[in-house]
Amino acid sequence: MTILNFYQKPVILDRNAHRKVRLKAPSKGFSYVTSTIAVPLAPIEFPQAVAEFPIVFALSEDGPGMPIALMGLRENENLLVDESGKWLADYIPAFVRRYPFVLNIDPNNGAPMVLIDEAFDGINETEGEPLFAEDGTESPMLQSTLAFLGDFRQQSEHANQFMLTLKKHDLLVPQMLTFGEGGENSVKLEGFYIVDEKRLLALGDAALLELTRNGDLGRIYTHLLSLNNANRLIRRMANKAPAAAAA
Repeated sequence: MTILNFYQKPVILDRNAHRKVRLKAPSKGFSYVTSTIAVPLAPIEFPQAVAEFPIVFALSEDGPGMPIALMGLRENENLLVDESGKWLADYIPAFVRRYPFVLNIDPNNGAPMVLIDEAFDGINETEGEPLFAEDGTESPMLQSTLAFLGDFRQQSEHANQFMLTLKKHDLLVPQMLTFGEGGENSVKLEGFYIVDEKRLLALGDAALLELTRNGDLGRIYTHLLSLNNANRLIRRMANKAPAAAAA
């Protein structure tokens, strides 16, 4: 399973270079995520996401990994965005909502820096909300965006801690979804992990008490409950022709 990043042309937001930039609603809605089948998800989002997506986990060699919201079953096919770019679910993950902005860290000095995707089709100089006032100060819209990005980064740190806890207790196991007619016509999705409930129940009292008190036990069972949403994705897929398979 490939987790795609839909930022095409991210550049550092600059109050001089982007002084006249305005943002309006994109003409194609959420079409920028039509090829994205999974996005990172913060634990604080679990209560909303549990009604919409399977919440699973991705691991990496150079970090703790991350919780992800699964939005498709075939590569390059988001089942929660239609052909016009309309979002078909009730909840939109924060990772999607923050677009076209992203908060990054300068590798040279460790300072935070804001980037904007100049490929975003809502960027212009005549319509929408301005990023900066004439004197170069941040507009109210940009101030609100910066606060959102800061909160998103903080919640990402909480996700890291949650992943470290799952790994510490060895609760994650690889999982694979197989669906279709069988044989050559079957489709497999792999490369993600779920919590093994048997391993969870086998933990000692001290570990279970720790998970309960820090809220992680509730998050784990929210994740397990969310796996039922895989059937909803399969039903959506059955009614939609493969988007990228032909290509």
